[in-house]
Amino acid sequence: MTSHPNTGNNFEENRALKRKLELLYSKEAIIRDELDFAAFLSLKEPRMEVVNLLASVEKLKNNFPEATSEDCLPPHQQVDILMHEAGDLMRPDRGLFEVRETKVGKLLEEKMVGESFRRNTTKILEFLVGNQISRLGIYGMGGVGKTTIMVHIHNKLLEEANYGNVLWITVSQDFNTQRLQDNLWKELGMGILQENDVKKRATMLCNILKERGKSTIILDDVWERFDVNEVGIPIKANGLKMVLTTRSFEVCHQMQCQEMIKIEPLSHIEAESLFLEELGFEETLNLETKAIVKSIVNECAGLPLAIITMARSMRGVTDVYEWKDCLKKLRDSDMEQTDMEKVVLKKLEFSYNRLGKHEVQRCFLSCALYPEDKLIVKFELIEFFIDQGLFGQLETREEQYCRGHTILNKLANVCLLEDHGREMKMHDLIRDMALHIMSATSIIKVGKGLKRIPSEEYWTDALEKVSLMENNIEEFPLNMSPNCPKLSTFLFNKSSLHDVIIPDSFFKQLWGLKVLNLSGCNLRELPNSISDLVNLRALLLRYCQELRRIPYLGKLRSLRKLDIFWCARVEALEGLEMLVNLRFLDLSHTCIKRLPKGTLENLLNLQYLKVEAVSGEDITKLGALETLECSFEDVDDFSKFVWAVSKQRDNPCHYELNVRLERSKIDEIFSLEARFGNCERSVHIETKSHAIVSVGGESSGGGICILIPQDVRKLTASNCDGTTNLSDVGPLENLEELKIFKWKNLRGLYGGQDEETIDIHDSPSPTPAPLIFPSLRELSISECPKLKYLFGHGPTFRLPHLQKIEICKCEEMVGITAITSPSLHPPPAFPSLKVIFVYECHKMKRVVESNWLPHFCNLRGIIVLQCENMEEIIGGPPSYMPIEEISLEELSMVGCHNMRKLFPGELLNHLRNLQSIQVIRCKGMVEMISRVGQGQEGSITTPENNTPSSSRSSISLPKLKCLRLIDLPQLKSICEVPITCDSMENLKVYKCSKLNKIPLQLQLRDTENLPYIKVEGEEKWKTLIWDHPNAQAILQSHLIFRGSLCILESRNSCELSI
Repeated sequence: MTSHPNTGNNFEENRALKRKLELLYSKEAIIRDELDFAAFLSLKEPRMEVVNLLASVEKLKNNFPEATSEDCLPPHQQVDILMHEAGDLMRPDRGLFEVRETKVGKLLEEKMVGESFRRNTTKILEFLVGNQISRLGIYGMGGVGKTTIMVHIHNKLLEEANYGNVLWITVSQDFNTQRLQDNLWKELGMGILQENDVKKRATMLCNILKERGKSTIILDDVWERFDVNEVGIPIKANGLKMVLTTRSFEVCHQMQCQEMIKIEPLSHIEAESLFLEELGFEETLNLETKAIVKSIVNECAGLPLAIITMARSMRGVTDVYEWKDCLKKLRDSDMEQTDMEKVVLKKLEFSYNRLGKHEVQRCFLSCALYPEDKLIVKFELIEFFIDQGLFGQLETREEQYCRGHTILNKLANVCLLEDHGREMKMHDLIRDMALHIMSATSIIKVGKGLKRIPSEEYWTDALEKVSLMENNIEEFPLNMSPNCPKLSTFLFNKSSLHDVIIPDSFFKQLWGLKVLNLSGCNLRELPNSISDLVNLRALLLRYCQELRRIPYLGKLRSLRKLDIFWCARVEALEGLEMLVNLRFLDLSHTCIKRLPKGTLENLLNLQYLKVEAVSGEDITKLGALETLECSFEDVDDFSKFVWAVSKQRDNPCHYELNVRLERSKIDEIFSLEARFGNCERSVHIETKSHAIVSVGGESSGGGICILIPQDVRKLTASNCDGTTNLSDVGPLENLEELKIFKWKNLRGLYGGQDEETIDIHDSPSPTPAPLIFPSLRELSISECPKLKYLFGHGPTFRLPHLQKIEICKCEEMVGITAITSPSLHPPPAFPSLKVIFVYECHKMKRVVESNWLPHFCNLRGIIVLQCENMEEIIGGPPSYMPIEEISLEELSMVGCHNMRKLFPGELLNHLRNLQSIQVIRCKGMVEMISRVGQGQEGSITTPENNTPSSSRSSISLPKLKCLRLIDLPQLKSICEVPITCDSMENLKVYKCSKLNKIPLQLQLRDTENLPYIKVEGEEKWKTLIWDHPNAQAILQSHLIFRGSLCILESRNSCELSI
């Protein structure tokens, strides 16, 4: 080998060259270590530039083996070039390895069974293979199998050769951005991420992921939201997708998941199959043990983690007594020192620990005091939270209810509770976890069929909560006196207690008791020691129907809630006036008809009051009142109350007031909803005299005046014969629901009631009327004999939020509006109206005039029953109306014997949204759709051509799904031309003896999804038109003949009830 001795004499230059050479060899060593580590893991291959660099350095070493000697150094230029190349390759954003798909090994799979597993797996794969979404959330309670499913998905994707990269990252509870970046960098096969700056790391990750192309990142066990951009995950870039598993629905939302799939517990069949498969020796179990296995599986409540844990712990157990003992421990939630405690409960407890706020944790534990596997009404749960003082910092009940709903939503979002609308439910094993947490400080024996109260030895001084609800206690030890100074909650509700006496000694040492619930117990009397529970916040005695007397209450100065609803034999409450901190008082359905004079004056903190009779003057002094449900004995008393609260700034948020001129028993309205806020503000008026209702409280025509609260939301009034026009009542801006019964002199809602209808085009320009009911949503009027039109002549009117009009048994009713032709371009009078219902209005000939249709732009249904003189639903034809003006979906006519046609053909252009037509027992009906121009004055015009529509060879009702023509003896024609009905699902035509042809053109879909058709007579069946030339032959095998009826049905078609 030829040497190239250094010819220079500069000593410093030689030293510098030697240092560079040493540094170059050092970098070479680092690079080789990285390559060796990568080769060991079989994950990565070096870049070609790295291979070339190492070859050049190796050649340099071979050419200059004695480079430490000053007279045998390589040329400066060659060393500089190699140093530059090495430094460039070792930059963090370059990397030493090929940018290629990361082919990692499959993950170890747990066995899963059942249809739900296959269904969820298929659904997830469809989302990942498709291009519609880039973020997918998989959520569910701990141990339900989220990770197991995603492991199967991960391995399945690895089998797809063209799918791309699949990266698995376990995030876990102690989330850290840098740790996640490190794990992702390693999963990408890039070794150790040496950059420390988080933003630079994110940029490097982002660039690598973009280069990799199509990738799926699975983030397992995410507990809190984080910004994917801060981590460096470029969602949507080059087909990148992210899937996360979490216990929190809220996290899915916060991470902007476009689709969320909840993993539910297994069905019993699936659970039992998994248990037996994990157990491994099903064939050796006898019948008794197999029955116990079913019960154990039930206790696992479909949770795969629990099922697998239990099955594995019982492998090899053949003794039936050991199986019975296992079941007993599960039923008693006694899992100390078992695999269930170590594996399942500890895993579930993570969710509890992550709740953070002590307030939320206490609310969660409170839910476990209720029966296992039962729905609990949200109202009841929130009341229980309030009773315990968990929201003590909030002053109003509305604020407390908002907080309660927020907490219940949070618990549902993290899968610690299940939301069932108005009710909540706790999974059995989640409840076991909660009981495990409370085990040292609680006795919880709910629904266990106990006949005796637990012995005194269990009532330790550490006890804080006792729940014995829903048992059948027959006996209390005579002198039992538990010493439990910390006991704050005692739930004894719905435990029968037939003729059981609670000894006076029982409550003697329970000084710390705050919540005592004896509701639904058949107690005849309460021990006097209850009077000394000075820390008691809530005394609940609902439905104690045998209870005759309640002990003196005057010492219970801390009492916030007294509920004796349906304590039907209680006649008095001694010491009630002393309860100055009372917030909630329910005395309904007791023998306490009204409170002694002056009592309410002392209860100034009352927020909720439910009592049969009150004085209006007393109620006005309750400035904190939020909920009121009561009756007033006379109109003057009621009006006095209304006048007073209308002057107050903070009047009751919820009230339910009953006014009767002739006193009768209160009509109770049961509800389990919260009684505050916008829940309801209702007034029910029932009079038998010449009375009027008014906001202002003044009567122009004499008689009794009933004052209405101006913020009323629901008004129900009967026999108010002094009112002739609702516009005289005055503005009710918050009124949403108005029901009127038997107003003998009512003539209209708006405007005058002249004898003849008028065309507004022939009259002077109308003046707009003030919106006296701007929030009205539902209007129901019944048995008003002088009412001809809801809206008469005079000022124009608008009801912008009205959704439903119901008119029943108004014998003089002619129509909804007296004006036949409204202005062409005003704002719609009824822009939100969806349903018009008319029943037994025998002088009514048509429901609406066609010229009014633009004002009903969102009308969905017209239903007319038993209107003898009804001639047509829509009077017409309209002189001008845009084609797509109305969205009517349903027409139903029953028992309208004078109706000869349903609607004219001119209206078809405007009824293309029809989905259901039903005509039943209309004896005079001759044709369903009359011929264009037949018997009509004028003709329809369209905005496109302003000319009458011409006749056509066919028409289309593209959305019509249901047509029922039943018991129409005069019906001769459905339509003169065929009607194309591509969406038909249910067709019934029978008891139409004169109808010879059914001119409907139907689609022949696959025979699994045929429409349900019931037609009288095979000849009529043959007149149906199908879009398939061989339809009749194909359908013949699906026809069923029952007498004269031809019925077509398939596996998936169904008959709709009439």
